Amino acid sequence: MSTDDHAGRDERPHGRWRRPRTDGVLRAAGTVRDLAAALPRAGRGLSAGLLAVTLLTGLLPLVQMGLTSIAIGSLPDAVRHGAGTRAHTRLLLVLAVLTVVFFAAQAAVPLQRSLCRALGTRLEERTRMRVMAAADGEEHGGEGLREAVARARDIRTAAFGPSAAVGGLSGLVAGRLHGLTAAAVLATFQWWAPLVLLGTFLPWDRYFRQEHAKVAKGWAGRTEEQERARYYRDLAFDPAAGKEIRIFGLAGFVGDRFARHFRRAMSPVWRGRGTDLRRFLPRVALVALGYAVVYGSMGRELSNGTLGLTATVLYVQTAGQIWRIVPSFNDLSRLAIGAGAVSAAARLPEPTGNASHRAVRPAPAHRPVIRFENVTYRYPAAADEVLHGIDLTVPAGGTLAVVGANGAGKSTLINLLCGLVRPTGGRVTADGTDLADLASGEWRTGVAAVFQDQVRYPFSVRDNIAVGAAGPVDDAAVLRAAGQAGASELIGRLPRGLDTVLSRDFTGGTELSGGQWQSIAVARALAGTATGAHLLVLDEPTASLDVRAEAELFERIIGTDTGLTTVLVSHRFANVRRADRIVVLDGGSVTEEGTHDELMRLNGRYAQMFRLQAAHFTDEAMEPAAGRPDVPAPDASDLDVPDPNAGDIEVAALDLADGRTP
Repeated sequence: MSTDDHAGRDERPHGRWRRPRTDGVLRAAGTVRDLAAALPRAGRGLSAGLLAVTLLTGLLPLVQMGLTSIAIGSLPDAVRHGAGTRAHTRLLLVLAVLTVVFFAAQAAVPLQRSLCRALGTRLEERTRMRVMAAADGEEHGGEGLREAVARARDIRTAAFGPSAAVGGLSGLVAGRLHGLTAAAVLATFQWWAPLVLLGTFLPWDRYFRQEHAKVAKGWAGRTEEQERARYYRDLAFDPAAGKEIRIFGLAGFVGDRFARHFRRAMSPVWRGRGTDLRRFLPRVALVALGYAVVYGSMGRELSNGTLGLTATVLYVQTAGQIWRIVPSFNDLSRLAIGAGAVSAAARLPEPTGNASHRAVRPAPAHRPVIRFENVTYRYPAAADEVLHGIDLTVPAGGTLAVVGANGAGKSTLINLLCGLVRPTGGRVTADGTDLADLASGEWRTGVAAVFQDQVRYPFSVRDNIAVGAAGPVDDAAVLRAAGQAGASELIGRLPRGLDTVLSRDFTGGTELSGGQWQSIAVARALAGTATGAHLLVLDEPTASLDVRAEAELFERIIGTDTGLTTVLVSHRFANVRRADRIVVLDGGSVTEEGTHDELMRLNGRYAQMFRLQAAHFTDEAMEPAAGRPDVPAPDASDLDVPDPNAGDIEVAALDLADGRTP
């Protein structure tokens, strides 16, 4: 898609996507709910095990405190009465149980961490798959949805991924359970004692909520800076960019840009971690005052003899544990940021189909007639429409070429045709049925496409081609598609043929040139047309091919009666002129339409562009063939070069440029 076509997108959500909240986790309860709901789906058994271990980690320390208090209280009687007495036996029994509880509590902590890691890993995988499944709808949501996808993709950022969020949630639950149970035990001493301590913790809890909310909001709100930092980081290690980085000396520039955007992305997080002593110290003083009141009361009752040694030890310990009801800043931060990825993924649009796993089906009985009916398209909140008032028919089984200057809206038109976006106004129909009424995955099942920015998959040659088919295919089908795309000779030269991996990042892999990659991409699309796709879309598919290979390819695709409906976007008029119908886009509108001959006779924009391009070749073709004395430059009168209006001038010129006479 051209740069102009992308201009003006905003953050307005479309469809079923909801913008995730960016405030604190405890205030944004929906984020915690999304995380809690995702855990059983990631692993029901692991979730049940983690819940049980979390409860144990919250309760066992209090059991240990109680047993310790009993042991200390029993110690004087056991020493006074000596070994073999009931008091001594009771002490030994308490110590034995205390030992078991102690080791159980110690074992529960690493077990809790292991379960958090295991469950978090599964959750990360589910989050990743959810993002991949929702990628079909990413174009519909504009900048806002892409921001949500970016947040959901950010699942392994230092200690703040979903695994850390699972640990933060488990720690939060265990801490709250621990603190509330300790408060209940302390209430048996004096009913007001836990209330005093909890009252002093409320400002402290609020302080932590506010601080962690800054972290969460800062992290979530800097997605663009994070993406820019990630881009410059990846650019520095991208082999494809390595040559230009070295030639232009861009290493320092790329490094500086990465550092700048990384600092901007992280500065809110770093600021949120700071502490304001003016807010911090008064809260510490209030908590200290609360403990002074409670411990002072215990001391008085102990000195008065109304509180025994066992009870005193127990109450002192439990009073010291009520602070656990306030979650740690670390737990809150991990939960806030890590759960944000899970929550963002949960709010992405439901997948509407998986083009990479399309069900095998027979070719449709007919090729649908596709119509654009008064179609307009405007990117969300953009001031201007990219397309407006498009009325266009794509003939069934025919070839339609789309031409126009950069930014005219050609790629947007192709995206509408493929069902990647929906019109702002009007409709696109197939045999009268609005594409909006079809599942987008169902429509795209019948579309095979080659884009100018085709993906270079680091797969084997076989897989690179076979993924375009509507189901499993054998090697014979792969080779047929490769032959149609003119890639047979290329595959024959590769060290392992179809098994050759097309990436030097893997042992035994190789890298292809731009033109070779385009041949593979065309073969991938043709594998789709061979297994049921009824529409072939070619968006500048051969820009990197040499002239002869390109001409041969289009002769195979367009020059023969394949019965396919083909839509071609190209700046090369030698290919465009072969189409059954040609459409000229200018400023987002269809300004001319017809066959090549009709448009040349119209003498409008198409004819102007055609002659301009043809003149470049004919001027060069008429010059002497430098360095080739055995092939003299032909006299123009000897050439079978028809009038430009007849439409053959560029083909003849291309033959001349290649050293041949027509």
